[in-house]
Amino acid sequence: MSKQLIQADPTRVKSTEGINKDRSLKVSEYFFQTIQGEGVSTGVPAAFLRLTDCTLNCVFCDSSSVWKYGNLYSFDELFQMMEESGLIEQLRSGVHLVLTGGSPLRSQTQLYDFLIEFNERYDFSPFTEIENECTLIPSKGIMALIDQWNNSPKLENSENKKKARYKPEIISLLSQLSNSWFKFVISKEDDWEEIEKDFINPGLIKREQIILMPEGDTREKLALTQEMAASIAIREMVRFCNREHVILYNKKTGV
Repeated sequence: MSKQLIQADPTRVKSTEGINKDRSLKVSEYFFQTIQGEGVSTGVPAAFLRLTDCTLNCVFCDSSSVWKYGNLYSFDELFQMMEESGLIEQLRSGVHLVLTGGSPLRSQTQLYDFLIEFNERYDFSPFTEIENECTLIPSKGIMALIDQWNNSPKLENSENKKKARYKPEIISLLSQLSNSWFKFVISKEDDWEEIEKDFINPGLIKREQIILMPEGDTREKLALTQEMAASIAIREMVRFCNREHVILYNKKTGV
């Protein structure tokens, strides 16, 4: 079972007095001794640092009850938690650090400084993944520090307005990175047509960068979509991933 360093609690109020906001992150939850549940590194041992706030509000989001709440933690507090829990040595041994949300790029300036300080303090950099909804332009600095971009542009099935969720210039920029993947949530057969029309045909992303993932924040919902999503992936010769954390733990946060 995963170990929780920070847990989202809407009733918890943490004093921010004395905390330098330039050297802090607003964290919803922080946990490790778990696996990456989706994407190209599914199954890899991982630690998740989930930050608050998001640029979108997807109808199927499985973490909205978490990322809407959080508290400021200084870099020093976070480093101390990591040291005392043994997480630093796990990261040194190859456990992935997954920056997630919400929308972690909303805090990319602080994340850049956090990762730089981590390297200076411990003399190594963990393999770092970032979850990204492709609505904010990443800085050159943060692009250089991220080992794997788990991009998840949202389709019409997210029920976000297109002008909010579809940013061709950002998607094109991210697609040029060699460590960039595009994971699409599949709810129905027609979703593939939208992917072709808005992403493949305009040349925004390459077919080999695509991963299809079934919608479902519970085992029951996942059972309704996973075979369909896998069938589309096989037919279109793109990658498929399931949601292993949902299969293992059902609708549970902090895992």
